[in-house]
Amino acid sequence: MAIDSKELALMCAAACTEKKGESVVVLDVSKSLAIADYFVVATGRNKRHLKSMCDEIRRLDRGKRRKAVAEEGSGDGARWLLLDLGDVIVHLFDSDTRSYYDIDALWADAPRVPLG
Repeated sequence: MAIDSKELALMCAAACTEKKGESVVVLDVSKSLAIADYFVVATGRNKRHLKSMCDEIRRLDRGKRRKAVAEEGSGDGARWLLLDLGDVIVHLFDSDTRSYYDIDALWADAPRVPLG
């Protein structure tokens, strides 16, 4: 049974939190973007931590919905991993990269979805 995009976004956020991701937020971008309904944004301490969160999201998504449409940044030097799950896009950053791109400020007008 397929889940809706909000449930999927919250599941992804919970996976990040479970793996000790920092500053986890879910942004409702459905009114601003045609390509996605939600962004999930989280910060990891290092490359291994980012990969751990990414792997957990892949595990949760398997069997619940579908494989990621696209993945970016999974190379050895990854500081920003992106999982495109269709209507949910997950951004996993290290601290410096999140500060540099400042997606939170870029999407400041997007409503934040309460976690939990």
